Amino acid sequence: MIKSNFGWALLTIVVMLIGFVSCEQEDRFVGYNVVGSNAAHLNKFLMDVEAVTLGPDSIRADRNLLQNAVIGVYDEPILGKNKSYFYSQVRLGTTNPEFGENAIVDSVVLSIPVFANTNDTVATAHRLVSTRYTLSNTDAECTVTDTLKIFETQHFFEMDSLYGNSNASMNLQVHRVTENLNSIDSMRFSNQNVQTGELFGSKIIDKNVFKSLRYQFSSLDADTDSTAVSADTQPMLTINLDGMKNFVQNEVVNAEGSTNLGDQISFINNVLQGIRIGVADDNGFLFTFNPSAMSIVAYISSDNANFTDENGNGVNDDEEDCPVQLVQPRTSQTMSFITGSSLASNSGAKYYNVVQSRIYNEPGSVLYNQSNLATNYLEGMGGAKVKLSLDPVQVNAVKDSIRNNNWVISEAHFKIYPDMSAQNDWTIPQYLYLYNHSQNALLADYGDATTFGTSNPQAFPFLQISTAYDSDKGYYLLRCTEYFKNIVEKNESLDDLAIEMGNYLGFSSTDYFYTPRNAFFSNRAFNPYRLAIVGTHPSAANQDKKLQLEIYYNKQSN
Repeated sequence: MIKSNFGWALLTIVVMLIGFVSCEQEDRFVGYNVVGSNAAHLNKFLMDVEAVTLGPDSIRADRNLLQNAVIGVYDEPILGKNKSYFYSQVRLGTTNPEFGENAIVDSVVLSIPVFANTNDTVATAHRLVSTRYTLSNTDAECTVTDTLKIFETQHFFEMDSLYGNSNASMNLQVHRVTENLNSIDSMRFSNQNVQTGELFGSKIIDKNVFKSLRYQFSSLDADTDSTAVSADTQPMLTINLDGMKNFVQNEVVNAEGSTNLGDQISFINNVLQGIRIGVADDNGFLFTFNPSAMSIVAYISSDNANFTDENGNGVNDDEEDCPVQLVQPRTSQTMSFITGSSLASNSGAKYYNVVQSRIYNEPGSVLYNQSNLATNYLEGMGGAKVKLSLDPVQVNAVKDSIRNNNWVISEAHFKIYPDMSAQNDWTIPQYLYLYNHSQNALLADYGDATTFGTSNPQAFPFLQISTAYDSDKGYYLLRCTEYFKNIVEKNESLDDLAIEMGNYLGFSSTDYFYTPRNAFFSNRAFNPYRLAIVGTHPSAANQDKKLQLEIYYNKQSN
């Protein structure tokens, strides 16, 4: 509802509108040429709005929207606490697995790919992984003729997707999920809880992550002769799942041949519904990762069928007189589990893993549902957003000027200025976006190749609306031209708008007229940023940054 502080007399507004003088436009507005060659000098009218910070709300946080995901916790006095967990179904890497005789699960390792600045190496670590030999047998004598050593080097980096206290450490925990996460098409929201069982594993983590490179050296020229064996594609957080090791031993390896391992549905329903990854702490940091590249690998050893030892001395018979042992009594294999949003295939049917975030938002000292404040707040992950309401009296004044003074609206937008005095040490986020809050719908300004230039001639290309923060000018420019023109020229309803943290998903630099699927098809579920913006009643230092609707118009000749 519009407050009484917008109760200007209509006659006064009309007089003020007519009295505005021409000014140079500060940004090149799409659609400016609708009023001819004089449009470079447009008249500007500043319209007051009511801005209200709305509190946290549940949002969709399922596979359809989690291109990335967030784990961790961050708490500060103003906007309070964000705590985020990540859930995923777990599927067999291959159905009907076989493990060999006397198979034992040696370890289970979860790898979480994260984003880091790989141009700046914090530290390195080296270790010998294995040694291989080549033998020659002459007259029953065994001689080592070549040695091949496999080394691993880990390069450590700092996460650059970290938000919060970068010097904190947290207890990362992985729990078993004991509740069915449903199907690929199930909608899940950030406030939905999921039942969990035993702890599969835990590890103290900090901002440091690593990439591993494995390479081999020949003993003939160990200083120069090296060949890469494998390399991580991106930095990783890894955690040994000791609790899951026992689970895999009992429910998978010892159950070889079970019908529950014959197809994915039976495995999910009867063996393992999924995992939950989160932290046990109350404060620390939030980090972003790519769930589609996450993996769980079980390392399993079993009896080596090629090992023979007739005399029982623990050495393969063919190597009795050798200084080294080539054929080991036990052999190793790996078994992968599919997690995250990876695509798996089972008997021609394709399955996506169901993934979801559970987000807890606990408010701090920020004032919600109050208007005419000096500062408003925005928060990702379903936290605070700002609702904007236009003054109907001023809107009617613009309508009157269109009818009686030949106004042609060329541009309408908000300049959103960060309130640096209230921003503290929060990083300035890259994107904000507008949507129709009353209708929970996209703005009319989003055009595509079929509507642009035809029935919706004022529609702006996507990248003209969802624009990034301009650090040189110090503001976000959020356009709502078609929305406003529809109100004042076509008498459409005076809907409220809302500023949301983040950006719409699914577009690329080639999708100039890309239209988002809906008003909430955005990255807000995995956007951890926080922002203080100058409100409608700013301090003296911020008077020139007051939150208003800027309207640019020209007068059409009779």
